[in-house]
Amino acid sequence: EIYESNSFGLAGLVKWMGHIPVRYPVVSDTMETLREALEDASESCDIILTSGGVSMGEFDYVRRLMEEEGDVHFWRMKIRPGSPPLFGLWNATPLFGLPGNPVSSHVVFRMLVAPYLRHSLGTDGPQEWIVRAKLCDSVKSTEDCLTLRRIVLRPTEEGMMAYQPRHQGSGNIESMASANGLTLLQPGQSGDAGTWIDVLVL
Repeated sequence: EIYESNSFGLAGLVKWMGHIPVRYPVVSDTMETLREALEDASESCDIILTSGGVSMGEFDYVRRLMEEEGDVHFWRMKIRPGSPPLFGLWNATPLFGLPGNPVSSHVVFRMLVAPYLRHSLGTDGPQEWIVRAKLCDSVKSTEDCLTLRRIVLRPTEEGMMAYQPRHQGSGNIESMASANGLTLLQPGQSGDAGTWIDVLVL
């Protein structure tokens, strides 16, 4: 059994940014119910966040509906985890289609939605804090994507040290809750132990 947790996590992030979240019930996998939910949300909310339904599967209806009836500005980003996000307009209301995995949805919010809220809505919100840290464990990077691995930062006399939890699955909520940083490994950048890298503080 899969428990719905993303709406609670995303609502917490919206509050963290200083805004008021409106949680909607889970929408069944049909174009009709999704259309009704988006119509309702576009009439009462400034921005719509969805979770799941944006990849290439048979039941990824958010992407299908946006392509057929909405206005898609882009789909997919070169980041790991969280590569299939979507952004567009539904009835002139900005819509972010986030991945369905809990870690991916959180990461995409921090990298995509949070900057949008700061700059497009003209609100201050909490600012991101990037620090330099030394990897104490090797972190797997990618050749063509920005790699955002969950890490634990610990201050030392030498500087900030970064340790990687063993389980990095995108469905592992505990690894996100226990981490206090995300690696900002650029495409092709080494993630070998001993390397100094940029880290986004959570």
